[in-house]
Amino acid sequence: MSFRAARRTLPLQALHTVRVAAIPLRHTLTPALSTGRSSFSPYFLSVRAQSNDSKAPPKLSKESPPKPYSYEDIKALITNPDPNKLIVDVREPAEYKDGAIPTAVNIPYKSTPGALDLSPEEFEEVFKFKKPSKDKELIFYCLAGVRSTAAADLAQIFGYTKLGNYKGSWEDWVAHENPEPVAEEPEKKSE
Repeated sequence: MSFRAARRTLPLQALHTVRVAAIPLRHTLTPALSTGRSSFSPYFLSVRAQSNDSKAPPKLSKESPPKPYSYEDIKALITNPDPNKLIVDVREPAEYKDGAIPTAVNIPYKSTPGALDLSPEEFEEVFKFKKPSKDKELIFYCLAGVRSTAAADLAQIFGYTKLGNYKGSWEDWVAHENPEPVAEEPEKKSE
């Protein structure tokens, strides 16, 4: 039924209450607009509308916000690894190859947002490491904290409840690990 037909036949309330569900799509060819060639996009997120009988608009589950992590917290975690915690870099693979926080795994948010919803077999086939279990705490970071926040929200939708977010992310890490030397002022000769 088209939207126009639904608008004529359904009460106005039914048109405004739509539940949104995220589903991963399997290997899909998408046209590359700039080159005129097709590019292979293994997984991406699709949105499916479902009817909703409740009168309230749908809400994303926000049981608890991700635990905030600082540089010191991440540094301590690298120094003393915890098998129940996993640092996840959600930047794109090219960004990850240019440098990453030690021990972090790369699960790109933009190119593979549905990754944590894949079956364990599909996940391992794509990423070449085991899918994180839902009882492990996932600590997300990106370049400046924007994608990591979105990735944590999406992980919660996929059923992960132990989540952390290093909002300072890569920029904060680099600033602490490679501080710029303070330039000394040249001495003035007094005559």
